[in-house]
Amino acid sequence: MQDVIDFFKQYQCEFDQQNWASFAALFHEPAMSVRADGSVMLIPTHAQGERLYASISSNWRAQGYARFEMANFEVLALGQDSRLLSFDWLMLSESDELIRQWRQSYQLIRTHRSWQVFTSTFHKP
Repeated sequence: MQDVIDFFKQYQCEFDQQNWASFAALFHEPAMSVRADGSVMLIPTHAQGERLYASISSNWRAQGYARFEMANFEVLALGQDSRLLSFDWLMLSESDELIRQWRQSYQLIRTHRSWQVFTSTFHKP
């Protein structure tokens, strides 16, 4: 369990530091995101993921986002090389004020001895 929590600590760090190439490499190629409204977003390549997440970050920074924290982890093993994780994202401002919070689930798969995000699902509030 700790290895996948450590994976998401790296994930959060890469996003907060805007290391888009490193961040996109944490995803399987292709990856998929299920939005809270039920729509599905396909992220076919790491290059497209870099552009997508840079754009998302830019929009959030305009709303005051400075960094993330994570809380309330639940981890389920789906065999040896897959995990399902659910946890809360806390979007914080420069002064550590909570801007937004949501719950999200991720399916990770292990390829070449490292974890990668295959799918993410936003929970509907």
